[in-house]
Amino acid sequence: MAIRREWKGDEWQEFALQLVQRRHGAENVQIVPDKVKGDAGLEFFTTCGCFYQCYAPQEASDVAKAASAMKAKAGRDLPKLIKNKTIIEKLLAGTKGKRWILLCPFLDNKEVVASVRERGLTIRAENLAFLTSEFEAPCHSQQDFLAEIEQLKALSLGPPLSVASPTAEEVKDAAGDTEIGVRIDAKLGRAFGPNAPGGQIVARRDQYVKAHLHRENALEQLRDNHAVLWERAFETIEAEEARLIAVGATSTIPGQQLQESMNRMENSLAQALPTLNPALRTRIALGTISDWLIRCPLDFPESDLS
Repeated sequence: MAIRREWKGDEWQEFALQLVQRRHGAENVQIVPDKVKGDAGLEFFTTCGCFYQCYAPQEASDVAKAASAMKAKAGRDLPKLIKNKTIIEKLLAGTKGKRWILLCPFLDNKEVVASVRERGLTIRAENLAFLTSEFEAPCHSQQDFLAEIEQLKALSLGPPLSVASPTAEEVKDAAGDTEIGVRIDAKLGRAFGPNAPGGQIVARRDQYVKAHLHRENALEQLRDNHAVLWERAFETIEAEEARLIAVGATSTIPGQQLQESMNRMENSLAQALPTLNPALRTRIALGTISDWLIRCPLDFPESDLS
């Protein structure tokens, strides 16, 4: 299973909460509000005595830097159990803490585990009234929640979509002197007429190619993290393509055919994926039109030009 490594802090905390709620039951998880004087070193805790503190390193590709940041996070927050012991004891209301868990998107370096667990033993030695005598501080990551992640995916509640926009270099590579670029150039030339400025055709071509690449990125993210949404998107796109091939466009004017196909695709996706970001639906729709131009379900014969 591919694990997403790069997260914004708030985004990771929200997703981590979903994972913990799936594991322990939402009714057994208490969020600790942080608007007033912070979260006292706990972002949420369970009725069985697990304290969770979430952290997403800003540097996700450098293993050493990520490990250093994780150790520093535990070094800042574990001592808060001592500093805020009066507040925490009131929050727990009799619940005894047996685990303080640093929950990160990934865990690459065993030195993090050793460092955090050692700090946990130091806290245990303080004999705090709200901790059990077996208190420990382990580190967990998404690898420890694979079953919960699969459950969320089945409910289309997987990780938030992070769809990378194609770079200018990627568009250039795909749209330059390639079969894809030549095919779209020819179709757009027929669609907008032989007198259309060459620069305009190239600009349109690049936008269609960019949309196609963006669509592929979006569908890959849906397939990996939101299986139900991906299936709906796939079925919708297939149905619209089958309709286009069987019935064709109602207009014989190429520009109107493009707009009509775009409108139908956007409307169909809006009905099938109402919770998806509208801007992303538009990109998927435009990318689908580009895919049709590349593979030929949508074409503009010379005889259609006026």
